[in-house]
Amino acid sequence: MIDVRSKVEFWLGHLPGAHCVPVDTLPAGLDGVSGARTDARLLVYCASGGRSAMARQILTDAGYTNVVDGGGISAARAEFAE
Repeated sequence: MIDVRSKVEFWLGHLPGAHCVPVDTLPAGLDGVSGARTDARLLVYCASGGRSAMARQILTDAGYTNVVDGGGISAARAEFAE
């Protein structure tokens, strides 16, 4: 699970187990994230859905094949619960 908001937003609250990788650091920002392989299922989320949509496109363009746009944090909570 990748939180693509800023580090400050992440610090103020995030989903359990999420990694903070701001959208403007993708895809290189995933280098230090354990399990973030190009074939791994990656759920990306942000505050309202705009940045997560951009993140999904950036990662897809970079060769990641199983990226799920979780939208805003509330929607991502629902996806995470599944």
